[in-house]
Amino acid sequence: MSSDYGFQQLVLLNSAGYERAELPLDESVSLIAPNNTGKTSLINALQYLLIIDKRHLDFGAHDKDKARRFYFPSNSSYILLEVTLPESGSVVLGCVGKGFSYDYNYFAYQGPLQIEEYRLDNGKLVTQPQLLEQLAHHGRTANFYSSTEFAEMVYGGARKRGQTSSEFTVFRLENRKDANAYRQVLTRTLRLDKLSSGEVKRHLLQIFSRQLPDSVVDFKQEWDKAFAEVNQDREQYRAAKNQQTLIDELDRHQEERLAIRGRIIARRPLIDDGLERWQNHYQTESKNLQHQHEKLRKQEADLLERDREQTRRQSELNQQLEALNKDEQRHDELGNRFALIHDRSELEQQLSSATEERNRQIALLSNAHGQSAAAIDDLIRREEEELSALGKEQETLSDNLYLTLKQHISKDRLSVLNRGLARQLLTLPPGDYQLDPNQLHRWLEGMAADRFELPGLNLSVADQPLQYQQRSNEEIIRLIDDCQSRLRQLQEQKTATQELDTQKKRRAKLEQEVKSLEKDLEQFDELTQLQNSRPDRLKEIATARQELAKIEHAQEQAGAQQQALREQIQEVANQRQALDAAHQEIDRIRQNRGDTDEQFNWLADLPHTPWVGDPELPLGQLAQTLRDYQRDCYRLKELDRDLDHRRINLHSGGLTKFQYAPNPEEEIRLMVEFRHHLAREAEALEKKARSAVVTVTASLRDLRGNLQSFENAMHEFNRLISRRKLSDLKVFRIQPVHESHLVEAIDLLIQTAEKVESGESFELFNQSSVLDDRQLDQARQLLIDEGSARHGLKVADLFRLTFELGKENQDVESFDDIDSAASNGTVLMAKLVTGLAMLHLMQDKTRNVQALCYLDEALALDAANQRSLIKTASEFGFALMFASPSPLITAHYCVPIQQMSNGKNHISRKHWQILQPLEAVEA
Repeated sequence: MSSDYGFQQLVLLNSAGYERAELPLDESVSLIAPNNTGKTSLINALQYLLIIDKRHLDFGAHDKDKARRFYFPSNSSYILLEVTLPESGSVVLGCVGKGFSYDYNYFAYQGPLQIEEYRLDNGKLVTQPQLLEQLAHHGRTANFYSSTEFAEMVYGGARKRGQTSSEFTVFRLENRKDANAYRQVLTRTLRLDKLSSGEVKRHLLQIFSRQLPDSVVDFKQEWDKAFAEVNQDREQYRAAKNQQTLIDELDRHQEERLAIRGRIIARRPLIDDGLERWQNHYQTESKNLQHQHEKLRKQEADLLERDREQTRRQSELNQQLEALNKDEQRHDELGNRFALIHDRSELEQQLSSATEERNRQIALLSNAHGQSAAAIDDLIRREEEELSALGKEQETLSDNLYLTLKQHISKDRLSVLNRGLARQLLTLPPGDYQLDPNQLHRWLEGMAADRFELPGLNLSVADQPLQYQQRSNEEIIRLIDDCQSRLRQLQEQKTATQELDTQKKRRAKLEQEVKSLEKDLEQFDELTQLQNSRPDRLKEIATARQELAKIEHAQEQAGAQQQALREQIQEVANQRQALDAAHQEIDRIRQNRGDTDEQFNWLADLPHTPWVGDPELPLGQLAQTLRDYQRDCYRLKELDRDLDHRRINLHSGGLTKFQYAPNPEEEIRLMVEFRHHLAREAEALEKKARSAVVTVTASLRDLRGNLQSFENAMHEFNRLISRRKLSDLKVFRIQPVHESHLVEAIDLLIQTAEKVESGESFELFNQSSVLDDRQLDQARQLLIDEGSARHGLKVADLFRLTFELGKENQDVESFDDIDSAASNGTVLMAKLVTGLAMLHLMQDKTRNVQALCYLDEALALDAANQRSLIKTASEFGFALMFASPSPLITAHYCVPIQQMSNGKNHISRKHWQILQPLEAVEA
């Protein structure tokens, strides 16, 4: 039975291949047309008015852009839906093409749908820019809407231009938040063949979302969060336990630092006073040592001056003795040489004879003239060569190269060769050369008159003399005779020259003899003089030796005095050096004191161990005390760095519990104290862990509770669909089936947590230990791994939907995929009931506005099932439209699709066929 309110008719104008389509929607309809003639396209047009959101439009194999071009090819393409509403009566919801980019506009107005109102006076359809004006002409107040405004208006919540919120509300939902889910399910009621089991699960979760908190459980995060403080405390406990040796070393270094601080605090004023006293001591002692040093240096200088004078005199005497001894040695040498000469006259006589002989030889050589022997030999060689050349020329006088060339070449060419070839070549006999006249002519023709050319060499012979002239035999004989005459003269001259050289050698020997005798005479005179001065010389030697002996004795005594003075000076210098060294070291330490850092100014305010020592500081101990003090200062700084480094290492090792203490000193004290109370810390840690167990499974309990809530909701949903007759099925229900590995793991952990809460177990939640119960550990790890893989666990992860179907007297069967559950007709019926039930759950039950659902391939159903579906759809608030090639008499309307001659489809109100049962007609 149709509702008073709901969809009335769907009209397409110039859209989806329809010139005009009028389709009734207030009762069940049998849409009749062959396959692929526009039945589905007609129903899909409703998506633009009911689904609205472009992201959720579904046109099967066709993409959305192609569909838009199909439905809105021009700005006079319309999709119109007339709906009767309780609040406002008849309203029209429509889409019209914009005429560019195949886009479209939404519009709506109150009033019935009159197709003629969309035609101009000339019979053409009104275009989008003129639409509002055209409708206003017919008394309709229409407005354009954006897709968002249109969706809010159709599904409630929109208010525009003074309209009430329910003026155009077609679907009033119990909760506005269900609008998106409602549209998605509604899409599937228009395309039931595409409704999958996965979509059923997703839509049911959306529908029941208000009963199921939208929570995602990251089990690892929840686990870590519940045990965060326990784990931190455990890590601190383990860090301290693993680093006990390091903490003990930290304790020892801290004790050393406290002791050093005490020594520095006690010694600092003593050192300040000692430094002041040292300065006075150093100045006084330094002056005394300086005075002693100068006095000793003066004595040493006087002694050195006397020693230098003696040394100078000693040098003079040694030189004198050396000269006297040399003269005595010369006397002995010359005496031995002239032992056989008794008088000077003997040497004079020998010199006179040698001089006379030399003078005679000089006179002899002065009369001799001529060339040297070497020059004469060179002239002889040349004459011999010329004589040999004349002999060869004579031998070849009648036949030689020159005469042969003269016969074969011109005078000019012969002149060039005579200047370029040697004389010896031109006089060669026939046996020493070969001549090719033709080749020679070609060679000479390529040369200039004054050039001599060879391969790679070009010579100018213009200024060269002729190398050869042909002479007679008589001329050659005469030249040979002349050459032999000159050669004889040269041989005679050579002989004379050789004798002259012998005489020159004799003269040189005589000159050497004269010089030697002259030197002997001089040396004999020197011997005579040395003999005359010998008595005085011997006396001088004796006197000099006596004086040298006295000087050597004095020098020996002065050496002992110098050694004593040097030892005294060295002793004073050592004392002064020691004083200066001590002062330099003290001054260096004073200039680079280790206690200049600011931290030493408030050292007394820091924790320290009081030092008990000598309250006095003698000057003799000042340097050593300063060194010890300096070492303490540097050691204190080193300990400060070392302790900071050790604290950081302990932090790196995990002990960070006390790093926010007021100061590092306090942190060290707390670390040491914590190390000494590790046993007590272990007990406290166990107590904290037990308290953390109470909350660790709270999220799992919530997740498990949500699953139970969904199962309860599904129980009510199954009651809703099980009351509807589906073919020959006795049972049809949709059951959530647990994902057993997840649900069992959750149940196991919840049960174990309850035991922990009661104090029965604890080790399961010790994350860092190996679990004693392998099954519990696997359950925990499974939830962690699954949560990580799924980015958190949700209720949807804990189950899958199965479709349970059972016929009369047969066992109920379960199917994960609804399409494989039964025959095609039964599956279509199951999908339709499921989809309508889901929509029914979201609708406001107090408002009954009938919508439309669509079933393709309806011939797969027999008449009884067709009537059952029509009834079921009506009960859920929907009119059912069947699509098939043949008419179905179970529907209220039979509407055929006609094809026009222009190839477009056409549905006219005049062709609607209304079917009624015979019983109703007869009544």
